[in-house]
Amino acid sequence: MKSNRLISLALLCGLILGQLASCGDESVSPENTTDVASGGETTQAEEPAYEFTTAYSGSTFSILNAGDVYNMRAEIDREESTGESLNDAMYERCRTFEDRTGVLIEEHCEHVDTDLANYAMQTILSGEDLYDTIYMPARDLYKFTSEGMLYNLLDYDAFKFDEPWWLKSYNEANSIGGELYAAAGYSQLMIVDSIWCLFFNETMMTDLGLDMPYDLVREGNWTLDRLNEYISAGANLNGDDSFSNDDENGTCIYGLANYQSDKFLVGADEFIVEENGGKLEITAGSDRFYSLLDKMSTIFSESDGHAILHFPAWPATDDTPNSAVGLFEHSRALFLTAELSKTSRQRDKSYSYGIVPFPKYDESQESYHATSFYGTPCYSIPVTCTDPERSAILGDALTYLSYEMVWPVYRNTTLEQKGLRNEDSIEMLDIIIKSAAPDLVLSYNIGSEMRTEVLNAVTEKTGNFASIYASYESQMQTDLDKVNNNQ
Repeated sequence: MKSNRLISLALLCGLILGQLASCGDESVSPENTTDVASGGETTQAEEPAYEFTTAYSGSTFSILNAGDVYNMRAEIDREESTGESLNDAMYERCRTFEDRTGVLIEEHCEHVDTDLANYAMQTILSGEDLYDTIYMPARDLYKFTSEGMLYNLLDYDAFKFDEPWWLKSYNEANSIGGELYAAAGYSQLMIVDSIWCLFFNETMMTDLGLDMPYDLVREGNWTLDRLNEYISAGANLNGDDSFSNDDENGTCIYGLANYQSDKFLVGADEFIVEENGGKLEITAGSDRFYSLLDKMSTIFSESDGHAILHFPAWPATDDTPNSAVGLFEHSRALFLTAELSKTSRQRDKSYSYGIVPFPKYDESQESYHATSFYGTPCYSIPVTCTDPERSAILGDALTYLSYEMVWPVYRNTTLEQKGLRNEDSIEMLDIIIKSAAPDLVLSYNIGSEMRTEVLNAVTEKTGNFASIYASYESQMQTDLDKVNNNQ
């Protein structure tokens, strides 16, 4: 287990003695709090200071979390101050938490792909109170909720889910029947790093005489049809015999290098499974659903000259020249589907680039939508935790400090100044983050195989969408009923 930093014994004793001196014989409880202004600065009179409790002074806040991976920042604490702005903001956030609560942060990290969920399962089944919180990967959530292994976070008023340090749109969509078992907030940056969007090469757009798509997004007119116009204009054999991607030395240019076709479904407001009236319901199988698949099949067909290269599996490395990211970074793809974390790879590139949300189905669609990658970990409390109220109080405090101290640096410095290069993309960033929602198909294991098969039919242009859905419909309903009955 990694223990990131020990508070000195003198500090802990001082905090405890100071509290006893101020309280006399009064017992210590979470209600005995200290008012501390945001970030230690003077706040406006109408903005009450956040209340940090010192009731748990001298104890440890044990966190099970994912490690940094895939250019994404998952770990909460940092070993030391290094002079790098984001690292130091994260370091100081944790030290501030320890100073204001008297509680030591102790973090243990596992790889987000299977290792984290498997280890979390082992610790809960052991029955030992090992962790106060587990950052639960999204795709593994139902393995735990179906067995009653997590507390309902909505039972604890200490969580201020309406405040800006929590991602309201994500958490509301993840709340089923008055129960929320994994909450997204700013204490762990992977929730933002892993949001999917469309990257595009501005330099190539200018050379092609195309208008940047930013105004289309602002006007609500960024649709699949408009994207199709761009990727058609961007495709170019450029001396190659075909759009085959077998040769790393190829020179052809693709309209789109695509990893995740399901993100186009989400962007078009087809989530497969959604919450309605406190229950999950299946939304696939409608006329609109089939119409969307038909539209995607037409757009995504290489035989129509659109030159969209699909990657069914993530490559061993993004640095491979003919991987999706590699193609984009060698100016061989006009658009790229990727997570926001890929902005960190663009800093030393000679081309100018931008980001936009995934397109709508059509202009009548009310808003844009985005989702994070399958492993995005969110704040959970295991049932082995003997004091979940304490975990709620400390978890909200940590998330608040993250919003005050880490998020501004990450947003203004890491994303904007070092990553994004223009005000238009910064504006798009707000739209993308505010539209973030959970992928309930993966979180509750309802319809994932069906979605994969219909998307394979889309990219291979084989059709038969209705028959594919019909073959899974009964099992999807059984899985749905199981989840709803467990709520």
